[in-house]
Amino acid sequence: MLAMCAHAGTVITADGVMHEGEITLEHGITVRGSPTLKLTLAAILRARFAAPNQQLQPGVLLVNGGRIAGAFSPLNDAVVKFGAKRIAIPAKEIAWAIYRPLPPALAVQAPRGKTGALLPGGDFFEGTVRSADAASAKILNPIFGPRTFAAGEIHALVLRDFLPQAAAFDVVTRDGSVYPALDVILGDGTDVTVRHPLYNGLRIPVSDLVEIRASASRMVPMDGFKPTRIDPAPNGDAATSFAANRSLGGGELKLGISPVAAGFECATGAAVWWKPAPGPGTFSATVAAGMETPAGQKLTFSVYADGKLAGRSAPLGAGDPPALLRCMVPGAESLVLRIEGAAGRGTWAEPMLLRR
Repeated sequence: MLAMCAHAGTVITADGVMHEGEITLEHGITVRGSPTLKLTLAAILRARFAAPNQQLQPGVLLVNGGRIAGAFSPLNDAVVKFGAKRIAIPAKEIAWAIYRPLPPALAVQAPRGKTGALLPGGDFFEGTVRSADAASAKILNPIFGPRTFAAGEIHALVLRDFLPQAAAFDVVTRDGSVYPALDVILGDGTDVTVRHPLYNGLRIPVSDLVEIRASASRMVPMDGFKPTRIDPAPNGDAATSFAANRSLGGGELKLGISPVAAGFECATGAAVWWKPAPGPGTFSATVAAGMETPAGQKLTFSVYADGKLAGRSAPLGAGDPPALLRCMVPGAESLVLRIEGAAGRGTWAEPMLLRR
């Protein structure tokens, strides 16, 4: 029975340390690795069982920031249903209908405060949504009149703005759904139960889980956000200086010799900029020099907030054990990650901002 309920994965604890092993979710979290840990859900930032899909999958985006993947009933109904999921959501709680896999970079191009259709390439057809279901959407534009879009012709239908709401956890499933939860109940190890007014009592088999993570109000994974600016390495360009969730060569992202699902690979000398959300927090990542780093070269991983050094790793060479880099970040307009060294490349694994 234990073997059936145990799943290989990783757990990041509240101190930012990543642990790998066989994980069971039976009235708590047990990680059988080196060492074996027994934890409460409140003591972790994330338990991950599979690599997440970065794209928004066909389904709906909720006003609270959650996502339910899969076919849905007509959005003109007072309550929208989701077939085999046995979930019924009030139509007023649905912000978007998503018809095709949607990259986050394209999703952010949708204008706020407007309704209409987000088209392939990023164009927006503004208008009043007259009707919509999983197969098509009808929109009335004041200039062009009514227009009906088949599901394959649009990325998403925007009904109203979404505003992520406070939650304790996000539960992510293999079909691309994301369920914000006020609490997650860990039962006999075969499933988890989500507590939230919109889908209270929803039971999700552990085999369907991708991850359970602290909500965005507490943890912001940086690999899901596009940098605002990339200063390339000397004699390089942005494409050869920075890659998210893959290696610079296009292959699997690795931390030393071990694959990792999320993070960045950067060339030495490149500076990667982000604009963080307002407020103080803690930056955390596990870092390591790439195995291609020349023998004898040492790399230093540095974090800058508004141009001031916030944290720095010890010098690391190829083959050195990965190191946890954790530093306080005051409320800043810019956050910059940089790897310093004569040559080589390095990995920032599981980079995140932890909110106070």
